[in-house]
Amino acid sequence: MVSISTRHFRDSLLKVIEIQTTDPVTPLVSLTMKAKIIEIVSVVPKDINFGDVRPGSMYKREITITNKSKEPVAITKINAKPAMILTVSQQGEVKLAPGKSCTVELRFQPTQSDERFFGLMSVETSLENVHKTVRIKARVMKD
Repeated sequence: MVSISTRHFRDSLLKVIEIQTTDPVTPLVSLTMKAKIIEIVSVVPKDINFGDVRPGSMYKREITITNKSKEPVAITKINAKPAMILTVSQQGEVKLAPGKSCTVELRFQPTQSDERFFGLMSVETSLENVHKTVRIKARVMKD
């Protein structure tokens, strides 16, 4: 039995498994696995680059969460880390009907010059093993 994780992939996935055998005629067998990935919940954008920013200033971006399934889905928790610098507008549970979306505002307020900043926003759902992560980065300039 062979399985593949589609966790960090979108659209499609192709994996090749090579098996070495003791058969002199066929010493190597290749198995190709193809998967069409259908997202149940999509988060756009999946990466946010605030670019060059200044300490003490407030920067905002909108993130759209869409239920692509045929059943209602609850967005149970949205949080951002580090929490002292990143905050999100949505704090409670949101129920999304099939095909519906909601927009969340991500706020970024750097406090000091760190040169490079990396953070994460996570979206948890009522579905088992369906959660999303948005990677966040910026370059915090000196005053």
